[in-house]
Amino acid sequence: MSETHLLYSYAITKMTPSQRKALLAGVDAGGRLPDGVVSARVLESIPETWARTDEETGSRFLTLQGRAALIPFDRYRQLRRANPETGAVHGLNHRDGQGLHRDGLVVFQSHDGRIAGPTDHWMTNAYPYITERGRKLVGMPLTAPALTARLPIGSTAVWRREGRPDERVQVGSWLFTDGTVRVTPLAWSMPLSPGTWAPAAELHPC
Repeated sequence: MSETHLLYSYAITKMTPSQRKALLAGVDAGGRLPDGVVSARVLESIPETWARTDEETGSRFLTLQGRAALIPFDRYRQLRRANPETGAVHGLNHRDGQGLHRDGLVVFQSHDGRIAGPTDHWMTNAYPYITERGRKLVGMPLTAPALTARLPIGSTAVWRREGRPDERVQVGSWLFTDGTVRVTPLAWSMPLSPGTWAPAAELHPC
């Protein structure tokens, strides 16, 4: 699920706490809304744009719009840019940290392993880390995929695109479920670029 695709699907929406609980349970379950989490009435209130119904089985499955409705796009971007190896989430303000913690998408933890809440994490120097649920929501792998052996994080690669000159980039993430990798151009014209998303198939080791 790329940032661009999610941005186009994102819309300001309102949902009830029960609907949110059902959709987050769907994230945990890999996209399928599990039975018994919420009542049938709540499931029926969830629009098809958020969770489509399989006509053969009657099961509900999260859509791209449903995932986008769960958190604001800025919070999605912050989660997606978490360090895939350590899980650290950088640049969260207090409000975003509270919201992501409330939905179980980040946890605040100190260097000695102590868990803290979003309001008192500063007392133990606890830092936000993306949870398994957060990784699933943004398509971040739970463990390092095979691509990491070919293009380790921090390595330099050549981005080859049809009709454009080859470009040297630095690899900044693992492979996401949409087939993209975060890269930072190394050209002098953009030395401080925050990074963009490149199809893994177009990246080649130097």
